[in-house]
Amino acid sequence: MCPCGDTPEKDTYDIVVIGGGPAGLSAAIYSARQGWSTAVVAGALGGQAAWAGKIENYLGWQLVTGAELVERFREHVSRFDVDCYEGQLVNAIVPTDAGFDVFTREGTTLHATVIILAAGRAPNRLSVPGEKELVGHGVSYCATCDAAFFKGKRVVVIGPGESACDAALQLAKLDAAVTLVSEREPRAHEAVLAKVAAEPRITLRTGAKVVRIEGTDRVEGVVIADVATGADKTAGADKTTGADKTRAGETIPAEGVFVELGSISVAEFTGGLVETNDNGEVLVNRRCATSRPGIYAAGDVTDGLGKQVIIAAGEGARAAVAADQDLKRG
Repeated sequence: MCPCGDTPEKDTYDIVVIGGGPAGLSAAIYSARQGWSTAVVAGALGGQAAWAGKIENYLGWQLVTGAELVERFREHVSRFDVDCYEGQLVNAIVPTDAGFDVFTREGTTLHATVIILAAGRAPNRLSVPGEKELVGHGVSYCATCDAAFFKGKRVVVIGPGESACDAALQLAKLDAAVTLVSEREPRAHEAVLAKVAAEPRITLRTGAKVVRIEGTDRVEGVVIADVATGADKTAGADKTTGADKTRAGETIPAEGVFVELGSISVAEFTGGLVETNDNGEVLVNRRCATSRPGIYAAGDVTDGLGKQVIIAAGEGARAAVAADQDLKRG
């Protein structure tokens, strides 16, 4: 059964929304309430919000769990005439004379006049034991979203790039004791690297990879291994001297883990239809329109500032309003 209503019987829509997070569901509501036939295609409704243990300052809630907020999303969308194809992932969008054909990995083909891309930021995973089990219980993929929950605590940031350095600095500013783990020397702007090197609350461990996240109900520690030898270790290269300070068979005590390994690019299924930046984010204007007429984008999938639930929801509404205006103009 479709969670937004009955099992869909049609395959042609005015608007097909790709993604079931805050941006996608908000776009679907605003599309349907304007009278456009609307479908949502998503692996799971809720998006990254569903992973969050706690969400702060979503308007109307000072604090709410991700599960509770997603349940409210489902309930809200179910009040509108929206067809949901949950459990399906888009693998291609092909232009047609009438708009676009949307193909899913599960074999569904939908025809749309307009597309709203709201696939979110699908983060690359570590794929190590303990990661999946502790998402929302200390494991996070968004420092902007979750750093405030780890003020003054011990955290591990994993990643080789500028996003990992930024996350480490953001957490250090909150007086967290940060261990930055990278398989190679971090690559970032010189000014950012200088700040990392000068921050006493950040310990940099290069030449190391995470092999396991430990904990039962919450994150308790991270086991790292030497990239060259594969031996478990709990300390890496000193960021000043480069001296090896490893000890075999121990973990890095931690209450939080931030995975900063980049994200899966929307280009994997758009096939170059829309312009993206170097980070794989879709470029949009203030109307959430992309470089391709008939395709809009909203939320974390775009180059917009601030990857937050409330911003994504607002952008989804904006994209739908823009699509409505353009469809009415013919």
